[in-house]
Amino acid sequence: AAGRDRTSGRRLWTAVAILGAAIGPALGGALTELFDWRAIFLAQVPVVAAAALICRRTASGWAPRPERTTKGKPLSLSARAISLVLLSAALTGVLFLFVLLLVSGWALSPLEAAAVVSILPLAAFLGTRVPGDPGTRATVGSTLVGAGVLSLAFLPLDAVTMTIAPQLVAGVGMGMALPAIAGGLLPERSPTDAALLLSVRHLGVTLALAMLAPVAAAQLDGAAERVREGGTALILDARLPPADKLELAGVATADLDAIAPRAALRESLAHGRQTIDPADRDEYERIEGRADETLVVAINDAFAPAFLISGALALLAAGALVTSTRVKLAPAAVAACLIAAAVVPTQAAIAALAEPEPVAIADPCDDRRLPATGGLDGLLQDGALALLDKAACHLGSSREQLALALVDEHEADRYEDEHGVDPRSASDLLSTILERQSPPLGRLLDELLDP
Repeated sequence: AAGRDRTSGRRLWTAVAILGAAIGPALGGALTELFDWRAIFLAQVPVVAAAALICRRTASGWAPRPERTTKGKPLSLSARAISLVLLSAALTGVLFLFVLLLVSGWALSPLEAAAVVSILPLAAFLGTRVPGDPGTRATVGSTLVGAGVLSLAFLPLDAVTMTIAPQLVAGVGMGMALPAIAGGLLPERSPTDAALLLSVRHLGVTLALAMLAPVAAAQLDGAAERVREGGTALILDARLPPADKLELAGVATADLDAIAPRAALRESLAHGRQTIDPADRDEYERIEGRADETLVVAINDAFAPAFLISGALALLAAGALVTSTRVKLAPAAVAACLIAAAVVPTQAAIAALAEPEPVAIADPCDDRRLPATGGLDGLLQDGALALLDKAACHLGSSREQLALALVDEHEADRYEDEHGVDPRSASDLLSTILERQSPPLGRLLDELLDP
C-alpha cells in the first residue's frame, strides 16, 4: 500500500509540474494584460507561501525511503538522462519561443496570447492520462512533441487556428513523455533523485535558450532588412504622387527592432496615413496590407529555424529512448506516431497555399512597369525612377537599396561599405557610374572634381 501511495504521489507531482510549466506562459500573459508586468512577480509570493505551508503540514508525516544504488545498465540510464535533456530543450520551443512569436512577432496582447496557448496545458493534462508502460509513453510522447514543434515552423501569416493542431500534438506528447521519463525510466525514489531530475530538465532548458535565442535574434534582424527593402519596393511601385512617396520615407526606414517589429511597423504606417490625400487612401491601404503581411511572413520565417531545431531535438530524444529502452511499440503506438508525423507535411502544405505572393525585388537592369500617375508630376516621377534603376544597375545593387541609402544615414553607410560608393555624394555617384560604364571618362571626371 505504501508503495502504491508513493507511486501515486510521484505521478501527481509530475503531473502538477507539467501543468505548472505549461500554464505559466498563459497565466503570465493574463496577469500582464490585466494589471502590469510586475504582477507576474507579485503573484508568485502568495503562491510560494501557500506551497511552503502545505509542505510544512505534510512533511511531518513523510519519511524518505533509503536511497538505493542503481544496478544493471548505467549506459541506459545515461541515454535516458540525455533524452530528458533533449526533450526539455525541445519543449522550450513551444513554451518560450511560441509565446515570443505571438506577443513580439504577431503583436498579440498578452491576454490574447494567453488564450491561444491555453490549449497546451489542457492537452498536456490529457497526455498524462494516456496508459501504457513508461518506455512506450516516453517514446511516443517525444515523437508527438517533435511533430508538434516542427509543425510550428510552417505557419501561414498570423493564423491562430493553424497553431491549434501543433499545440495539441505537442501538449499531449509533453504530458505523456515527461512523467514517463522522470520517475518512470529514471529513478525518483528520494529527494536526491528528484533534485537530479530537476537539474537535468533545467539543463535542457538552459542549453536550448543559449542555442535558440541567438538563432531567432539573427533571423529577426535579417527579416527586418528584407521587409525594409520590400516596403520600399511597394512605395516606389505604388500609384501615388511623388510628394506622398517622399512623406512615406519614414515608413520605409522604420526601426523594426527585434522586440516588437510588427508594432513598430503599424505605428509607422499609422503616422504615414495622416499625410496621404483622401483620394489616394485606397492605394495606401493596399500598401499597408502588403507591408504588414510581408513582415509577418518574414517573422514566421525567422522563427522557423528555431522550431525546426527544437522539433529535431525531440525526435533525437525519441531515438535515444528507443535505443536505451528497446521498447517494442504496439500497433496503436505506431499509428499515433504516424498520425503525428503526418501533421507536419499537412501543415506545411496548408501554409504554402495560404502564403501571400512575396514582394518582388526586380532587377534594375531590366525594363519594368512605371507608376504612370499622369500629369507633369507623374512624368517627372517616372523619369526619376528610370534614372534610379540605371544608377542601381551600374552600381550592382537593387533600386530599393539605393533609394533607402538616399534617405537614411545608416543605410547610406552600409551601402558605401557594400558597394564602395557614397550615395550621399552626387559627384561620387556620378564618377563611379561613369567609371564602370567607361573607365576613361570616370578617371577624367575624378581629376576634374579633385585636381
